[in-house]
Amino acid sequence: MKIVTRILWASVGLGLALYAALTLWLAFVGLTPPYQLDYGEGIVLWFAQELARGHAIYKSLDVFPYASSNYPPVALLLSVALMPIFGDGYLGGRLLNFAAALIIAALIFRLVRDETRNSRAALIAALLFGGSPYIYHWIPLFRVDLLGLAFAFAGVFFVLQWQRQRRAVYFLLFTFSFLLALYTKHTLFAAPVAAFLALFQRDKRAAFAFACALGASGGAIYLALDWFTHGGFTAGLIDSNATVFLPEQLLALLNHFALTFPILLLLAAGSWVDRVRAKKIGVREGYALIFFAALAMAGRVGAWENYFFEALALGCLFAGFQISNFKFRILNFPIRNSQFAILLLIQLALFARTTDPRIAADLVARDLPANRALSALLARTEGVILSEDMGALATSGKPVAYYTYQYSMLARSGKWDQRFELDGLREQKFPLVILEQGTREDVEHYRRFTREFVSTLDRHYALAQTIGKYRVYTPAPPLKLQAANFGDAIALVGWNVQPENLKPGIVELTTVWQAHRVLPHRFVAFAHLERAAGARVTQDDHEPRGGMYPTTRWAAGEMVRDTFTLNVPENLSPGTYVLRLGWYDSETGDRLAVPGSADDAFELTRFQVQ
Repeated sequence: MKIVTRILWASVGLGLALYAALTLWLAFVGLTPPYQLDYGEGIVLWFAQELARGHAIYKSLDVFPYASSNYPPVALLLSVALMPIFGDGYLGGRLLNFAAALIIAALIFRLVRDETRNSRAALIAALLFGGSPYIYHWIPLFRVDLLGLAFAFAGVFFVLQWQRQRRAVYFLLFTFSFLLALYTKHTLFAAPVAAFLALFQRDKRAAFAFACALGASGGAIYLALDWFTHGGFTAGLIDSNATVFLPEQLLALLNHFALTFPILLLLAAGSWVDRVRAKKIGVREGYALIFFAALAMAGRVGAWENYFFEALALGCLFAGFQISNFKFRILNFPIRNSQFAILLLIQLALFARTTDPRIAADLVARDLPANRALSALLARTEGVILSEDMGALATSGKPVAYYTYQYSMLARSGKWDQRFELDGLREQKFPLVILEQGTREDVEHYRRFTREFVSTLDRHYALAQTIGKYRVYTPAPPLKLQAANFGDAIALVGWNVQPENLKPGIVELTTVWQAHRVLPHRFVAFAHLERAAGARVTQDDHEPRGGMYPTTRWAAGEMVRDTFTLNVPENLSPGTYVLRLGWYDSETGDRLAVPGSADDAFELTRFQVQ
């Protein structure tokens, strides 16, 4: 039996080492690419570059260029400090993120070992954090979340050191660490609140001294920054973070977290309950309680795995306490040494669902040529460019004139009227508008643009080229405006056909549609080329954008550009030909009614072939 137990624990160790190695591998792979690996990296880089140039990054939200940092400045300042060494690209910021993940893992190890005197349990806890899918996904990115968490965990560590040794240096260190955490990411309030409550239990004077020191220093910095930026600091951190709350998103993220880390959470919860029952209530226990209660913030639009980093780190910490003594019960059944190993192996098996190095390697390999081609296009294009990938602008020497996600959220919350972007699209002021694959077809998922934006884009711009994952739009030729209604569902706004004279070969018909209302059914659009006598020559029936953007996704009033491809045969005989449009239900085949038409098809135009 001992041999089996040893084999099981050796398997746990091997699995943990493998996942940690994958995390380290992706961290090193992600250091050097000169383009953003994930949405959000580019705008952070842009603000760091602007800070290095001495430009304002906190300003009123109605001042051009329309981009104000919605993060405090610590991470940006640290990346600026590294720019003389690593350049003004992503490398310095990614190294900070990488170092932060290692520091958090090291602090988990130290906190578990100091409490349990069990180095094996401490190492398992640290590797569970470092090898987890969430950290694997995030470690190659230039983002602020892990750096802020490293400061918060350092603060917790120094609180415990102060409670053991009562040395003033530790008081200063944990106060400064929490200050850095809050000025790296201002939502990291759970740890300092837990520290105050833990101090208050044992030493009320120390607790109030900490609250005064943190409040006075943090408040003074805030007031100074807000005064210096003429209110821009408040606008960036508070006003621009007024995002929409989605209960369904919160439930989906909580469900994903629970299904990814069920064993870890089970062990952590058991450990936390045991410690509370034993009256071992301190900064760590309070931190866990406060943060898990604050997880409701994950319902804010834009939240992702990064909103669960604190929960993950705390889960690994308390799981380490549990693993150290092998005293755990599930439904009154005791869990023994070998069974602990089996539970951990199950947890590691669940990691495999979202940790696939082939996906990451393929993504990096495919994105490099696309970004090179996009950079070349940007370099030869003058004027204000709107790009979902703002990092492409930052690394190509182009200004970020419009922070897509920030201002879309402001528009959704009624704090931005969209005149800049919508009028610019209508007047075709932007030479290029660059979206990423899937954004136009799943507007409500990505939320980086509003419905009004993509509708106006489709009305006045056309997809000019596809470069890897990028969809490049340029101003479209004027439409032939022609109104037509199809039932009470869809209207024709205008159209173009190329070539204008009918001849054998490919004829492309471009249409712009508008939804009268939200459509509960998927409709198929058709374009039929017929002889005047009624015989059909060629046709193209399809759902919008080849089924990628079905009518069930359209919003009321939204305009959608679509293209029909008609293969005109070589044996086209002289005569009159009619181009007709219509819509029918994809399930029943019933056509949407066209007033004045016997067969519910709208006659768009006629061609004369000599």
